[in-house]
Amino acid sequence: MLKRVHHRGLWTPAEDETLRRMLAGGSWLHEIADALGRSQEAVRTRANILHLPVKSAPRHVLQGQRLRLRLG
Repeated sequence: MLKRVHHRGLWTPAEDETLRRMLAGGSWLHEIADALGRSQEAVRTRANILHLPVKSAPRHVLQGQRLRLRLG
């Protein structure tokens, strides 16, 4: 199970800039969500609002992330 993140409210200009920078740098959706402390869906929604392309991680990357969460 992926960790749940609670609602954090409105996005700040600094968070928008971090989102832009990380997307431009080729970061995966789950990495951006972790860095911002927001859910992947929140990050995807914000990127869509800002007309930014989002790159989801391939399945094997996500499976490794889930395994690391389980093992601690």
